[in-house]
Amino acid sequence: MRKPAILITGANGEIGKGLITALHRDNIDNIITLDLNHLDGRISRMVTEEITGNILDAELIDQLNGEYEFETIYHLAALLSTRAEFAPRSAHDVNVGGTLNLLNLALEQGRSQGKPVKFFFPSSIAVYGLKSLSEKQFAGAISENFFLNPVTMYGCNKLYCEHLGTYYSRHYQRLGAEKLHYYIDFRSIRFPGIISSLTIPTGGTSDYLPEMLHAAAKGEAYKCFVRKDAQIPFMTMPDAIRAIQDIMKTHFESLKQTVYNIRAFALTAEEFHQKIMEVFPQAKIEYDVNNKRQNMVDSWPEDTDDSAALSDWNWKPQHDLEIGMKEYLIPNLKKLYA
Repeated sequence: MRKPAILITGANGEIGKGLITALHRDNIDNIITLDLNHLDGRISRMVTEEITGNILDAELIDQLNGEYEFETIYHLAALLSTRAEFAPRSAHDVNVGGTLNLLNLALEQGRSQGKPVKFFFPSSIAVYGLKSLSEKQFAGAISENFFLNPVTMYGCNKLYCEHLGTYYSRHYQRLGAEKLHYYIDFRSIRFPGIISSLTIPTGGTSDYLPEMLHAAAKGEAYKCFVRKDAQIPFMTMPDAIRAIQDIMKTHFESLKQTVYNIRAFALTAEEFHQKIMEVFPQAKIEYDVNNKRQNMVDSWPEDTDDSAALSDWNWKPQHDLEIGMKEYLIPNLKKLYA
């Protein structure tokens, strides 16, 4: 008898920890996690079973399929943008091959249960590709179907996996003898940069704002790797977690597409620097531009259009920059580095 559960891959990452905490708060206690590393103690006590392993391990995936009945899969495991550029083949193996493994797991689960398995996939603004700064400035806030020309391996992986998810959920084996069934209910969010007050991110090209903020709170000097005028959209971690919960709670019939933009605020690195100085006037922040990483940021939109998410599942951020700093980021950072 298979045990009912939900599965979270990449559970030890920033979003994974936040999602587990939120689900635990909602009294969801049948959480199975899969990650290369052990969860920290604060998180591990919130899950039913912690599995240390690789999403590329086909035998492990088969074992999960035989032991559990997953109603929902949150597939968060990935190699992030900066690391992916140094190891593009490994990034493709993990980001695409791993996603295929999890989609096939969801497919088998849906078939055996006779109903679609909900599948959440976090995408990224890295799927967009602007050719120049002038094009970026002219484009403004970009909606989901434009400028899909990623220039990074991470962006290529994410865009392809969005299409894979849509295919598996809407068009799988459409020429097969079997009548077309929907075994996967695939839902994806293209996240902007995410700022957390609890963890310092690693491996992301949008990490310059959270790195800047954490360094200031710790009283450490920071050299920002992008120009002062670099701009992309951002949001706080609590809003990111709430967005995942909101889209997953939305009835299937309300979702007119499988992939949605969300955002909260868009500002330049220097504008954020000045906001930090209001709180930490002794902060030492300089600019030491890494042209290769800057080029990646320049290819991403200065803002995104999230009107589809507002229309279909009533998305609205709780934190703009002012409220996010005042009610979430600064109080938690002062506690963390007291």
